[in-house]
Amino acid sequence: MSFVRHVIAKKYIRFLLALNAIFFIVSFIGNVIAVHTTATQKMTADSMFDIQRSPPMVEEGSVAGAHDEAITPTVVPKATVAPKKELAEDNTEDHKPRKDSFKIAVYGDSMVDTMGEGLPYLDKALKKKYPQVKFTLLNYGMGAQNAEDGLARFDKEYRYKNRSHPSLSTVDADIIILGSFAYNPFDPFDRDKHWLALSRLIEKAKDTHADVYVLAEIAPLRSDFGKGPAGVNWDRVTAYEHSGKIIKQLENAVGLSKNLNVILINAYEKSIITAKSEGKREYVSISDGIHPSIKGQEFMADEIAKTLVLE
Repeated sequence: MSFVRHVIAKKYIRFLLALNAIFFIVSFIGNVIAVHTTATQKMTADSMFDIQRSPPMVEEGSVAGAHDEAITPTVVPKATVAPKKELAEDNTEDHKPRKDSFKIAVYGDSMVDTMGEGLPYLDKALKKKYPQVKFTLLNYGMGAQNAEDGLARFDKEYRYKNRSHPSLSTVDADIIILGSFAYNPFDPFDRDKHWLALSRLIEKAKDTHADVYVLAEIAPLRSDFGKGPAGVNWDRVTAYEHSGKIIKQLENAVGLSKNLNVILINAYEKSIITAKSEGKREYVSISDGIHPSIKGQEFMADEIAKTLVLE
């Protein structure tokens, strides 16, 4: 009896051990499956969340997936960005005159004559812009001359007041600036005659092989033209009519510069008050109401200095 009990007891123990082993294996497999399933579900959920929060791939007409190929970061090499000092030096080089000295002759009527011996206003303006350059400035102005008078004396020695120069055709100037002779209209007035005489004068200046410029001087006053202690003091109607003739001849100078391909120094259009069709009063002498004031002289000198091409 005890033996049977002993056998039964062993079999029972073995059964229990086998049953526990099976239970442990099944539990282990179940846990592994559960962990894997949970991880898979979490990854799927994360992916869905990423998809929902990601911006659309197609924006403003772009093709999906094209952004990486189409947009390439631009890298500017340091060598292409010049330091400020180098840029300033390059600027200076761009405006370096082609010569160390220039001879400039200014030819015209009293509007040039009143610029003075040695053209001091122009000399100051040029030295300010080109301090390293030597300028020889010759005034060939002569009062009360029209364009035909200017043409007639072109090849003659110049003697006027305290000035004396070789003829304009032989002075060997680097630059010739021709005044418009507009302030001395023909009597009777003939705009076409002025046009022809000034065009011939420009052609003769070109024959010298100098660089030729045409100067359209400051615009005149109208009803107050010539009014002042040293002026002609005409009545307002006469003053207005005469200044209108001057304006037409200044316009001739502007037109001829284009027709004959010469550079224009355009003090006229820059000094006129369009609404009144007359010149700015501060540019006109209060002494005679005709010639430039000191401010007018400085204005014309600055315009000349700005326009001349010396590089």
